[in-house]
Amino acid sequence: MIDPTDLEDNPIYRAAADWLIRLRQPDLRSSDTLTWQQWMAADPRHRRAFLELEELWGKFTAVPAQPLATPTELSADRYDGSVSVSTWRRHQKPIFRSWDRVGKWAWAAVMLLTLTGIGFGSVLAPRLTEALSAGKAFETAVGENSTLRLADGSQVQLGGRTRLRVIFGSHLRRIDLLSGEALFMVAKEAARPFTVRAGNATVTAVGTQFNVRRNDDRVIVSVLEGRVLVQPMAPLLSIGWLPPSRVVGSAKPLASGQRSTVTGHGAASVQSVSDASSAVAWQQGRLAFEAEPLRYVVEDVNRYAAKPIVIADERTGDLRVTGTVAENNIMGWIGSLQAAFGIQADIESSQVVLRRQ
Repeated sequence: MIDPTDLEDNPIYRAAADWLIRLRQPDLRSSDTLTWQQWMAADPRHRRAFLELEELWGKFTAVPAQPLATPTELSADRYDGSVSVSTWRRHQKPIFRSWDRVGKWAWAAVMLLTLTGIGFGSVLAPRLTEALSAGKAFETAVGENSTLRLADGSQVQLGGRTRLRVIFGSHLRRIDLLSGEALFMVAKEAARPFTVRAGNATVTAVGTQFNVRRNDDRVIVSVLEGRVLVQPMAPLLSIGWLPPSRVVGSAKPLASGQRSTVTGHGAASVQSVSDASSAVAWQQGRLAFEAEPLRYVVEDVNRYAAKPIVIADERTGDLRVTGTVAENNIMGWIGSLQAAFGIQADIESSQVVLRRQ
């Protein structure tokens, strides 16, 4: 476990803290990840220090956000960053040296923030938020559709139970679709391409309309207008928060009326569809499916279901389903499954369980 007094003076911890921040930046490159991997493998102490700081970071981020300091409090703050926190504390009044009163982990968190270049006072909260989330997050509830207008004039329509993060900069327009489904209407800006990251797929466009639906282990991109480029991606390492950064296979260009399905392994297929508007039927209160495994259908239906639907076994989840589901009549659709496939629905207090009879 970390001795908090080691954080500032130990060069390995300083390097580990720097990597902890760099790996969370929105412009992370594959070369950065490879360099970090080499650094981790070079010395067991590197890996140990990084994992310890990652654990500390988790402890710190679990602390509820505190209000910004008032002007009076800021004027009383004498720390100017010219020396380390521990050195500064040794010259302060006893109240600032009370280790038991403040707690070791609190001081360790302050030291970690100092190592990673995050300041105090009025800039602490905004910069910490930026470092943790790398953008502004938006979320809809179960059954809720919402429209988001972006600073560049683009619009994003979010489906039920959808989460995404918006990351805009002088040379960057990027959306991270963390879960759910969204329709993107992109304002043309050739000098700043519009990118959507969703699972193992990266979608790039300049000015177009396209829909992205993300399931647990696949992504479906449907183009309604214009053209996009779909690039399958994969993570270099199996770390949950590390974004996919390794290109897998070739990019797939999609035109209006086409869709691409990217699997969890990075394989991408391209299909022409007879009715591209079916991809956004959810905006009219309907979910449309064509020969899709029931497990994926249920995953999407659950974004609008008042009571979660659970599939009892893999055999039931593999059934191929075609048709539409009315968001206001999900129980009626469940009844149709019994007639078409002999599926039994057990309605429990907290969920609906589907299994083949």
